[in-house]
Amino acid sequence: MSEISPMMPRLSVVIPTMGRDILIQTLESLANSEGFIEIEVIVAGKIPDPAVAVRLQNICKAHANIRHLDIQFATGDSSQKKNAGAAKARASLIAFLDDDVIVAADWPRRIVEPFEDGKVGLASGPSLIPDDLNYAGRLAGLVLSSRAAGYVAERYRQNREDLYPINWDRVIGCNAIYRREAFEQMGGFPADFYPGEEMIAAYRTEQAGWKLMFVPAAWVNHYPRQTLGRFWRQMWSYGATRIRLLRAGVSFTPMPLVPGLWVAITLALAALSPFWRWAGWLLAVDLFFYAALVAGVTLVTTWRTRKLRDLGLLFMIPFMHAAYGMAQWVELFRPGRDFSEAPRGGRSAWGERGSG
Repeated sequence: MSEISPMMPRLSVVIPTMGRDILIQTLESLANSEGFIEIEVIVAGKIPDPAVAVRLQNICKAHANIRHLDIQFATGDSSQKKNAGAAKARASLIAFLDDDVIVAADWPRRIVEPFEDGKVGLASGPSLIPDDLNYAGRLAGLVLSSRAAGYVAERYRQNREDLYPINWDRVIGCNAIYRREAFEQMGGFPADFYPGEEMIAAYRTEQAGWKLMFVPAAWVNHYPRQTLGRFWRQMWSYGATRIRLLRAGVSFTPMPLVPGLWVAITLALAALSPFWRWAGWLLAVDLFFYAALVAGVTLVTTWRTRKLRDLGLLFMIPFMHAAYGMAQWVELFRPGRDFSEAPRGGRSAWGERGSG
């Protein structure tokens, strides 16, 4: 391993990792970015794959500003890795990236722009869909960035040119940056809350009086789940997390509860329709308007992409809503499921290999 550079970095970047091979691409994208010499990168996590471990060692030897913390935790692993990395960070600005992103060439310069305002404590940038995806991964990325995902879709696209203020639930954890003072004031990432620890941290930062900003130009390419099973589990964990966040005392936002309400109403009407004529009529109306919504979003997206295969959103949108909505009810009555996920490879349900 190389020695720590004596130069005080402008920005510290913490990358919690499970040791996936795509981590190397993440580090290479940072090393090739503008202003890389002014930042330090801290990789936090054990590397179980010997080949990946060797490549990481070589990168650390080649770049004095990349360090590796060989750590793992029995509980709260994601949060504790990020907190441990932040504790070793030397800069006054600390960014957190997932280990499967590719940063924009000017990301180090763009992501720090909001902090010229001393009132800004947290900023985030969009998570865009890369091109090298299998079909399931492409549809997963498209559905998350579509109107079917509600207001959170803005986290997955460059919807504006200039940076703008946001509230806590617009932050995306795979591409976020804190002012050190704000990070320390809100107490770091809670080790007893996963997934959603980034949301709790963002909420606490906002409650502490700091401004939160979104930086459309500070984008990363982020690989979505590339099998149907993993995307279902991802959406299920998101739905359950929304209930956990409310239980933890965050401010109430009604829109994320709409999928759960729709699932409950649809199932109730379907159960009642054999016995009550009006339930059948209401179910037909419900499904008609929902189908119109799905078709509208699908057609708008397909028109934008000019790819007929993206009509697969006709399936993927209900797939997402069903997982998210059902999970909210399950979490409400049977809380506490563990959603941690080990790194995995293998063939996708669509016959292609995905890295997730």
